[in-house]
Amino acid sequence: MVLRLLEWRGVPVGDAVRRQVYACGDLDRLESWAQRAMHVTDAAELFAPE
Repeated sequence: MVLRLLEWRGVPVGDAVRRQVYACGDLDRLESWAQRAMHVTDAAELFAPE
């Protein structure tokens, strides 16, 4: 869903970001990234410290 949200918003997603999202098994972290995906303008911003 994280990647889909970015796609729907027109935010380009590079291979490194895609790999990191696919490798994550932590549902809480994925939820946090999904919330961020609604606001970021660069996909790498998903991983910025909170």
